Amino acid sequence: MTEEKVIQPHYLGHRERLRKKLLESSGESFADYELLELLLTISIPRRDVKPLAKELLQKFSNFAGVINAEQSELLKINGIGETTVSMFKILRLSMARVLQDKVKERSVISNWKELIDYCQLNIGNKKTEEFHILYLDTKCKLIKDETHSTGTINTSSVYPREILKRVLEVNASSIIIVHNHPTGDTTPSNADINITKKISESLKTIDVPLHDHLIVGKGNYFSFKSFGLL
Repeated sequence: MTEEKVIQPHYLGHRERLRKKLLESSGESFADYELLELLLTISIPRRDVKPLAKELLQKFSNFAGVINAEQSELLKINGIGETTVSMFKILRLSMARVLQDKVKERSVISNWKELIDYCQLNIGNKKTEEFHILYLDTKCKLIKDETHSTGTINTSSVYPREILKRVLEVNASSIIIVHNHPTGDTTPSNADINITKKISESLKTIDVPLHDHLIVGKGNYFSFKSFGLL
């Protein structure tokens, strides 16, 4: 009686080669689809996920776009379930936490690139506007990053009096305000300029400077200070 040979799915060997490549290298040579494919093998263990990885990248433009995609958009894709969505969210939060810890380590003025990276990762890819306040200590280190409001930024959604109250509560010596433009165009609107002036003038009453107002989008940003608007 001959022993029947068990044929393993072709993708198992491919997965093993990818894992070996990852462990034996720095990983810098990995294409986005390969890295995404390895992630998907964790949440989808019994399927060839290479086509899915490429589909996700095509739909959401790049790796960051996939990781930051809205849950409702991800769940529309065949093969993506809540386990994968949760994994992406954990990854996004973990990356943001690492960057936030780096920002807290030293002055944001001397750590500007990490600050921009953190802001872009945190809200740069979101589909709704968020207005954040970064509260800084006397050495310009980050004390807290708090969401002040969500939705279209205007004078009816941003409250300078509340910002001043919170500045005093956390004993901040200065602040940076940050919000995102979901369109990706980080050019400030008239409302952005007006609310910045209003907040800056309010802060002067308690001798707390507004270091900057940053508008972040997908892969780019605008600094009010750099363009002489502060």
